[in-house]
Amino acid sequence: MMQTRHVGAYLLPALLVCGCETMSNTEKGVGLGAGIGAATGALIGKATGHTAGGALIGAGVGGLSGGLVGHAVDQSEKKAEAHADAVAAVSAQQVARGPLGLTDVAQMAQQHISDDVIIAQIRTTRSVYHLSSNDIIWLKQQGVSDAVVEEMQRSANRIVPVYSTVAPAPRPVVVVEDPPPAVIYRYRRW
Repeated sequence: MMQTRHVGAYLLPALLVCGCETMSNTEKGVGLGAGIGAATGALIGKATGHTAGGALIGAGVGGLSGGLVGHAVDQSEKKAEAHADAVAAVSAQQVARGPLGLTDVAQMAQQHISDDVIIAQIRTTRSVYHLSSNDIIWLKQQGVSDAVVEEMQRSANRIVPVYSTVAPAPRPVVVVEDPPPAVIYRYRRW
């Protein structure tokens, strides 16, 4: 009876922590670490005659260790979430803003926007152009400067980054089972 009570006292905190979905990893780590530490400390303390003291020390050390590990997991998850949000924001911004078309460049030139600003806009929108001779002639007729046309021609050699929000495919799980134990037959002689 006494052993059943000890086992229940050791496992109850671990079961409670594992079942709480609303808890952060830090809170789960503190609870689980304290439970495991208390159980381990009690067992070690029992051998030395100080069960309660061992349980308290084990709970403190286990709770601290579990809390540190849980906090590290929480921070890692926050960092991954922030990165995913940033990638999604850049992708949405690219879609909303999109690359500049030839008419956009021509309109900016006709509005007397400086070459430096037009070139900066071409670069920040990561616009890529493959200009034909007719395109160049049309741009010059629209008042686009040589510096802007040259920047548009240089853009053909740029590598455009592709952002993906698709998660990588999970790796397959391979389960290898041990072979069954060998059966040894022994014959008895009567």
